[in-house]
Amino acid sequence: MAETPTITSTVTAQDARNVRRRKIALVISFASIAAGVLSLSVLWNQLQRYPRTDDAYVRANTIGMAPRVFGQIVALPIKDNQIVHVGDLLYRMDPRPYEIALARAQAQLAVVEFDVKALADGVQVAQAKIETCNAEVRRADADVVRRKADVVATQARAEYAADYLSRVRPLLEQEFITADRVALAQSDMEAAKASVAAAIAGVASAEASLVAAKTSVTSAMSEENKARNALAQSGDVNVRVAAARVEVEDAKLNLQYCEVRASVEGWVTNLNTNVGAFVKVGDTLFSIVQNTEWWVIANFLETEIEQIRVGQEVAVYIYAYPGHRFKGTVQGIGWALYQANGATQQSLPDVKPTLNWVRLAQRFPVRITLEPFNEKYPYRMGATVTTIIQTDGRDPILEQFGLMGSPFKAAAETFPASGAGPTDASTASPQSRP
Repeated sequence: MAETPTITSTVTAQDARNVRRRKIALVISFASIAAGVLSLSVLWNQLQRYPRTDDAYVRANTIGMAPRVFGQIVALPIKDNQIVHVGDLLYRMDPRPYEIALARAQAQLAVVEFDVKALADGVQVAQAKIETCNAEVRRADADVVRRKADVVATQARAEYAADYLSRVRPLLEQEFITADRVALAQSDMEAAKASVAAAIAGVASAEASLVAAKTSVTSAMSEENKARNALAQSGDVNVRVAAARVEVEDAKLNLQYCEVRASVEGWVTNLNTNVGAFVKVGDTLFSIVQNTEWWVIANFLETEIEQIRVGQEVAVYIYAYPGHRFKGTVQGIGWALYQANGATQQSLPDVKPTLNWVRLAQRFPVRITLEPFNEKYPYRMGATVTTIIQTDGRDPILEQFGLMGSPFKAAAETFPASGAGPTDASTASPQSRP
């Protein structure tokens, strides 16, 4: 009986400890629930105010450098991953074949110019011949007129001689005139008839000469047309000379293509050739990543597109530079996505049967322009980034109470100690830069 108080006191102490433990567990449970609710509130608050995605990559314009003429590379003063400026020599190809081609085209142009001059002289000769033939036509025409007039005159004389003979013959019977007078009249009449026949023959000859002269004109005009066609003159432009000059210009252009210089400032990448290599037209030797314009393509869910507007500020975090924030601006939102399901095939839509009950939100590309290139934090095309867009509306509630900072007000000015990449632009050589 003496041990009962001891047992009772032990049980009481144990109960007290259990009560305390339950209270502590209850406090921890409520605290965990509160922390979870707070965390969810923070997450919801941030996601609603600042749509973000890590499905984003740095982009830039690239120019594939491919020769326009084939040949052997004789100079290649660039190295892979170096920067080039506008006007810098990229490569030079053996120009000798194209110099020969240019000399040949220039010589051909000179030959054509001489030929054209000779053909132009031929046209003038043909024109002079036409004038000569026209003059002959006019002379033959006048001769026909003159001979026709002779026919009329001789016919008049023949009629007069016949009339005179008919008048003097009765006088011979009456012995008023002698037989010699009648014989003379007879002779004059026959001579007049012969003159008429000769005049008529002269008319026929003159008309034949006129036809021949006109034929000569036609032939001369045909020769002129042939000469003009061979000359190939169109207004003030001679087609033969123009074609030869085009060949010269083409040869000059090909010669210029033997030396290629940078048209933009950028970084040489994927250089896969060397001096002495024989390259063909269209073979890509390397690419230049243009350094004047950089942007990010971020693929946002379609449920977030409603909040995104052109001109909104974007916080861009590049994985290569942890802790450093880059400033971006929304430039535009994509308007279309390719849909394999429902794409038209042979004028009919091809719709695949599906039993999926879960519908995934599409992602639309949002183009975000980046602040100008900084050699301290160089961009690299294809780098993975996280983008956070500052949308319109009120700031999150937690920021109003100072319980959480904004990613747009906490920019790191320098690299963190663990950062990678060049930190001093003055000590980074062009070969070590991207």
